[in-house]
Amino acid sequence: MSVPGFAESLDRAWAWASERGFAGVDPYDALRSPLLASGHRVFGRPFGIAATQAVRRAPLDVRPLLGITPAVNPKGLALFLSSAARTGRRVEIGPLSDRLRELQAPGWDVACWGYPFPWQARAFFLPAHTPTVVATSFAGEAFLDAFAVTSDPRDLETALSACRFVLEKLHRTEDRTGVCLSYSPIDRSAVYNASILGARLLVRAAHAAGRGEWLGRAEPLVRYVLARQRADGSWPYGEASFHRWTDSFHTGFVLGALDVFARATSDPGADRAVARGAAAYARAFFGPAGEPFYFADRHYPYDVHAASQGLITLRQLRGRDALYGALAKKVGRFLVDRFLAPDGHFRYQIRRTHAVSIPYMRWSQAWGVRGLAALVADEILEPVGGERG
Repeated sequence: MSVPGFAESLDRAWAWASERGFAGVDPYDALRSPLLASGHRVFGRPFGIAATQAVRRAPLDVRPLLGITPAVNPKGLALFLSSAARTGRRVEIGPLSDRLRELQAPGWDVACWGYPFPWQARAFFLPAHTPTVVATSFAGEAFLDAFAVTSDPRDLETALSACRFVLEKLHRTEDRTGVCLSYSPIDRSAVYNASILGARLLVRAAHAAGRGEWLGRAEPLVRYVLARQRADGSWPYGEASFHRWTDSFHTGFVLGALDVFARATSDPGADRAVARGAAAYARAFFGPAGEPFYFADRHYPYDVHAASQGLITLRQLRGRDALYGALAKKVGRFLVDRFLAPDGHFRYQIRRTHAVSIPYMRWSQAWGVRGLAALVADEILEPVGGERG
């Protein structure tokens, strides 16, 4: 498939999302149901986890029966804003920027964002709209992408305010290797990919705003993650005993963030870690036809998020090895051929016996659009010198 073919697919997927006001349901929104939220209040954490997983794993969408309605997810909107900026959709940038600013988490003196639903994880419970380093980092980078195109000072101001959230509002796990940020202001977990996303925002903002001191603030976050790279080049999800697993798209987050830091600082340790991790990532998580493997030790389910993040990561790393660029195009073909429905929505997963076509706006549509944008864009917006090679 040629680049124009990918562009047509991107236009179709964008139109589907835009027609719905970028609002939709989410794999993890079970506790937006009044019935399930009530059960969670009565029975607590085990019920919340079970309810969330049951709704997420269902082959058909049961949300209408549970009273769960579509909502706009700030992280999804941030992905659409980044995609608009990177593919020249200038008319879309202003409205998306304004809307994302309006969706800031209430009650904070800095720009920050969370999800529009409560979320029960194994490590913590986050009420709806609780800001997280992940959602805030994606939003902050989206405003940097917008600023790079429009030079609107409000976008840079909002991105710098998001950096203050990363620097000031999160708990910190510290040891001799460095620092790991908590996922949110109300938990103390150490999730490697989440913390390094905060570092990436600081690096990109340092370049955009001439805040060189923020490179120094990002460095301990990077050192902590570098020290956790396994011998095979991979990283576990986090520090807790139940966070020792490794998956495709979180690995992509880590690699993309470390690559940004390595190019911004010419740091040899980060550069070596990316080279080793990229080789392991390409080998473990993609098949010969571009199949996106969720986990390295089992191929199913194929997941649209893993495919889309694969496109973004491999495209970003293509200057390190031409094989990554070629693999990105294979993943793009797989994404379009197997996940993109004729009406323009992205399917969620392809499981061993069936496909799940529930149209998730953040997990599927926003990531699918963002992945295709990485193939269609002339160049990826990065903090120092564009792409390698």
